[in-house]
Amino acid sequence: MAQKRDSPSNGSFDDPDWDARLMFWQRKLGRIRLGVEPVEEQVARYRRVTWMLTALSAGVALMIVALFTAFGRPDVGMIVAVFMFVPVVVIAWIDHGLLRLRVARFARELTAHEQGKRVAGGL
Repeated sequence: MAQKRDSPSNGSFDDPDWDARLMFWQRKLGRIRLGVEPVEEQVARYRRVTWMLTALSAGVALMIVALFTAFGRPDVGMIVAVFMFVPVVVIAWIDHGLLRLRVARFARELTAHEQGKRVAGGL
């Protein structure tokens, strides 16, 4: 069963400019591994992880609020939960959004590079 893979390293030895761009994108994308599996699948996996982090944080925050409510201070529980978990969730979603933007920019550049190779190869 053949699977479409992003293989930006195809023919990399004949284009040193593209090699430099690949090194740039590997640094910029960080956790995303280029040429190993489709980039979209990796981004989808990170999205699921971000959702799980959100759900786990919400569950723990609810437990903290319930604990403080049992002792008659739900207001303190809400404050503690908000200050402990909202920054984690917000930063995770911001990081995921930045990762999606970077992957989209990489995909556009990869598509333009492949189209440029086809045009140059066809001439």
